[in-house]
Amino acid sequence: MRIWFNQWFSTAYHLIELMRAGSPGKFTFVGSSANPNALYRLVSDEWYTEPALPVSDEYVEYCLEFCKAHHIDVFFPRRALTLLSRYREEFLAAGTKLAVGSDYKIMRLLDDKAATYAFFEARDASLVPAHLIAGTYEEFCAAYESLRPHCARVCYKLTKDEGAETFRVIDDTLLRSGDVRRKPGMKLTWDMARTVVRGYDFSVPFMLMPYLEGQEISVDCLRTPGEEIIIPRFKTNHRYSEVRFDEEIVEKCRTMMNLLQIDVPINIQFKGDGEKYCLLEINPRMSGGLQLSCLATGINVPDIAVHQLLGEEKTWQYPDRQKVYRVANLETPKRLKA
Repeated sequence: MRIWFNQWFSTAYHLIELMRAGSPGKFTFVGSSANPNALYRLVSDEWYTEPALPVSDEYVEYCLEFCKAHHIDVFFPRRALTLLSRYREEFLAAGTKLAVGSDYKIMRLLDDKAATYAFFEARDASLVPAHLIAGTYEEFCAAYESLRPHCARVCYKLTKDEGAETFRVIDDTLLRSGDVRRKPGMKLTWDMARTVVRGYDFSVPFMLMPYLEGQEISVDCLRTPGEEIIIPRFKTNHRYSEVRFDEEIVEKCRTMMNLLQIDVPINIQFKGDGEKYCLLEINPRMSGGLQLSCLATGINVPDIAVHQLLGEEKTWQYPDRQKVYRVANLETPKRLKA
């Protein structure tokens, strides 16, 4: 069985290793990227450097032809998931199982943060935080002025965003003098935000909301025939995470999974607002920290997922869900292939 990972983050290194450990000798891993030094090249059985193509029908055609030429059985894309989901049947006709959600409408929904919030808010308003959508500069300023009296800080990002690329926190305490050790990071003052946004064309709207000061939770999920896999990973201020089966989080995720009906791994992110956990976003793919959830619980999510795509079932079970499991991602130096 040949499995293809393309255009992935470095976490694909761990995903491949987990699949290999779960099913020794069963899979051949094909890796590719436009970056010839991508980390998961180290654990790929075969490696190919891709052309740098935009997200377009041309990119879909490239992926389809690659699957045919290299006899790919299962394709785990990271890029252009929504677009690829439209061509699921074409990949099946080529003999390739596509590891993306099968419902194009749901995939489109999750690609737009405003649409995602509206979808869940219409079904259960408690699932999403207060937020406003701005389609013009004037609306952006009005939204900020409306939210600011009710929270310490306001944050914003485009409604179509990946990897928090456009996420910013408006923080006027940056103006304090003498704080030379403070790192601004993704923070900027209100005057700076207005200067940046004023020149934007608003082809994609902004979402503004109170910056949630509580703990961030990344939940790795997979629907299986018996029971949903739901692994809440609480991020800490230290170099470790805690897997804790908080009932509120688990029930929120179960509700969302039942509404979405996606049968491949997804990641649901929450953050606390002091009273409850609010949805941040849903990524319909394996997360960057999935290996931590697998290590903490002993549940090999990538291996279970690939077997489900192949029509096979792998048994699994939860550890003691009353316990808290701490797990750290330790960095080890590696020399890359020349």
